[in-house]
Amino acid sequence: MVVSLTIYLVLYILALFAISFYVSRRQTTEDFLISGRNRGGWQILFSKFAAGIGAGYFITYTGFAYEYGLGLFSMLLGLIAGYLVFAYWASPRIFRNSKEGRFYTIGHFVFDRTKSKTAMYVADIFSSAILFGWLLTGIIGAGKIIDDFGLLSYNWAVIITSFVVLVYLLMAGHKAVILTDIVQSFVIFFLLIIITFSIVGSDNFGEILSFQGASVDIGVFIGFFLFGILSVFSYSDRYQLAYAAKNERNLRHGLGLAIIPIAIAGFFLLLIGMFMASNSPGLDSGLIFTEALRNFLPASLLPLAIVLFFAGVMSSADTNIYAISSHYAMHRKGEKISKVRAGTIWLTIITSIVAILFPNVVDVSILAGGISLTLSFGMVYLIAGGRKASRFVISSFFALIAVIIGILIFGIEPILALPVLFAGAIGLLFRWKKLD
Repeated sequence: MVVSLTIYLVLYILALFAISFYVSRRQTTEDFLISGRNRGGWQILFSKFAAGIGAGYFITYTGFAYEYGLGLFSMLLGLIAGYLVFAYWASPRIFRNSKEGRFYTIGHFVFDRTKSKTAMYVADIFSSAILFGWLLTGIIGAGKIIDDFGLLSYNWAVIITSFVVLVYLLMAGHKAVILTDIVQSFVIFFLLIIITFSIVGSDNFGEILSFQGASVDIGVFIGFFLFGILSVFSYSDRYQLAYAAKNERNLRHGLGLAIIPIAIAGFFLLLIGMFMASNSPGLDSGLIFTEALRNFLPASLLPLAIVLFFAGVMSSADTNIYAISSHYAMHRKGEKISKVRAGTIWLTIITSIVAILFPNVVDVSILAGGISLTLSFGMVYLIAGGRKASRFVISSFFALIAVIIGILIFGIEPILALPVLFAGAIGLLFRWKKLD
């Protein structure tokens, strides 16, 4: 089996390299930095789906479903609501001045609204931290599953996974992110359908959904829902996707229609998690997806399952690495492509080291979820027409302080979302005239 798994992975990696090499031969600076600002609706849809259901979600969704059961539905409902609001209300406002203003990062939109460099730096730094948390989740998850199936040790799996993303990003930048996402979207969606039905069985859906696991605290339920609806406003890669669109219509419909496959994929991961809760109690919630593949998937499908997981890693890791590297590059003088490439190299090295030192994927994912809400209310305020830099900055720092206090009080738990959002909302009530 190890030989067949290796062959599948090598072929998949070579396909990604081939796409990136082809793209890199005929691209402009704008192609590398922001996909030429001419991406159509279908490309926006596929890229949004691929980034929205990455490897970190395979682990966290199944783990949360295993632990909280149908309580995870509140997150799915929140995600659907949040993506609809972002697609049809927020994205046209984000797109409006992006071409003329040459926006590349979330901070450029913030500066356009506030005319404050301080607010711009806060947005880019906070967003980079958020994406780094989700990047770590995916890389750690990839390392664990490759290690669990005996292909490589965890450390080598982390290093090689990071290296693969590094290579094709260095070749083609943001355009490689979007075009490889198209391939990875099809791989993720169709393989996830096959694997879910193979593990769960088509006749067991009602039985699984009726399974009574652990009771869900109302705070956890609300935390899941609010995370789903508001976290999308903090992710810089969503803003970059908006800047890359050809026109407003393509952007709205591309982001809006992406909700359909995201909701379906989320439901399948919920089924896998609840199936494991009813059949294999007492497991570590960070290992649910891996254990489902190992114990309930036919051996003949295991190579496809590993490709599915690897596609999930690539689809989210490339997006996050590029977004963080572009934040670094756009605030430094000199030629931007070389700065993005340098940032990509350093970030890949740092990510590998941190993933090796801190391999607890569930704790990392919950922490990433907590800080994902630090920009939410501030960005909603600006998108709605707010102009005061101080309100945005204070809201963001109040939310960050709430993350720290929340961890001390509750630990790394989903309920962490509630104090973070409360603090972010309260922060909007304050002003500091020196920042405005």
